[in-house]
Amino acid sequence: MERLMDDAVKGYGERIKRLAIMDPLFRLKYRKKNGEDENIDWFSIGLLSLLFFFECMLQRQTKKGVPELADFLFEVCGNRLRLSRTRFFQIAETIVQTYRDPTGKRQEEVFFDWETQSTEAYSFSILKTAGFDKTENRQYYMLDEAGIELIFATKEYYSEFRISINQLLIRKQLEKGEFSNALTEIHEMRIAVETIREQMRRLGLDVVRNIVSDDTYMKYMQIVKVTHDRLEREDEEFRELYNFVLDTTKKQSVDLQTSKDLKAYEQLLQISKELGEAHHLHQQLLKESIRLKNKAIDAAKQALYSIGLQTFHFDQEIVSRLVSSPLPPIASNGLASAFTSLNRHRSWSLLTLFDKQRNLSSNTDQPNSAYPEVDDEYMEENRQKQQKNFSLIMRHILEVMKDRREIELRELVDMLPLQIVNHRSFYDFCLILHQRSPAKWEPDREGDLLDGALSQLQGDTFVLTECKDIIEPTSRFKIQNMQLERREKENEI
Repeated sequence: MERLMDDAVKGYGERIKRLAIMDPLFRLKYRKKNGEDENIDWFSIGLLSLLFFFECMLQRQTKKGVPELADFLFEVCGNRLRLSRTRFFQIAETIVQTYRDPTGKRQEEVFFDWETQSTEAYSFSILKTAGFDKTENRQYYMLDEAGIELIFATKEYYSEFRISINQLLIRKQLEKGEFSNALTEIHEMRIAVETIREQMRRLGLDVVRNIVSDDTYMKYMQIVKVTHDRLEREDEEFRELYNFVLDTTKKQSVDLQTSKDLKAYEQLLQISKELGEAHHLHQQLLKESIRLKNKAIDAAKQALYSIGLQTFHFDQEIVSRLVSSPLPPIASNGLASAFTSLNRHRSWSLLTLFDKQRNLSSNTDQPNSAYPEVDDEYMEENRQKQQKNFSLIMRHILEVMKDRREIELRELVDMLPLQIVNHRSFYDFCLILHQRSPAKWEPDREGDLLDGALSQLQGDTFVLTECKDIIEPTSRFKIQNMQLERREKENEI
């Protein structure tokens, strides 16, 4: 519960600050309207004003003030609001004064920070001065830091690249040694992956329902292609980040002299586990994007077939045309040829005599009829698959044990999922773990079958001791009963 409370209020002050910069926009929205302002949407005009100053910054046009803003609003909103230029000048002046106090005083938001348990005051400014023209007595403005942040908060690309941003933040936090913050970022990234999964599910339903023409097909295929490319790029970043975590864990495991070093090492093991799970979920999204692409192609074919059935009538278009009106033989053949197969003729060519001949000498060794040897690529693929299976089995075992330190295999198989107990990998895992007992994670054994499984023990040791009886969890498998014990590091013998 304590960890839940700490994580819930973590960064509370920063979140309030991001909400506070939106206050001027909402003050415009709830501004009291008189008869003249009845048709004015102050909220949207306020956002348009921010976008005006933002584009001026991008184009390095710094000499922009109230008159230029009034001209911009008149060109954009004049046809709809039917107001004079003088009125638009007054609107622009009101908006600028809302974003920046005429006296130059910064806006302030006072709040209670539940993380630090203290009252904080946040001062910010949406607009700042960008110079003053004495000859024309004109003040120029540009976006301040809070104004730029407010613009970025409304940008759509942030949600699209949220996972990539999380990955960059995690790497920076690991480099700084902020392991607890990195773990929080991984949790947020996992939520982002679940959000993308739901979006892809809805997109799949839209694809099946709405593809009725080539235009909609190309539109959805473009969306699927962009999504797939982004997921591939994120998957590559996941792999690089996971390798970086493993390297950091190895370096940390070399020097474990103090309790602080041990705690950091345990946090790195937890980060490795959580990051691996998030990566696994993300890989499922990558596979889902491929299925979504195939679904779009099938939906387009089905739509084309359905439209063809609805618009084409065989009796009317073909049969009645051939029977009711006399056609010359050439026209009849042309009409019927579309529904007949191509003519096939089997023949033998004299040129085949000059083809390459296969000559075998009597001294040539006979071809080997033995079974082909298993190549290294297949062995590596099988090893990685088994390593993932062992990691999944260990995770389920630890979930069953929870706070328990000992459990018998007889009791364990009754509490594990049925698909694990029925799988051969579970019994291979028990036998290999018994051979390695006492087993614990060792950084110098990278690539070992139990590497992913033992890394979940967070430094503890797993001990398997044989019992006398033999158990039969399923009709396919029998195994000797064992006592499973998880020993803490300081309790190792």
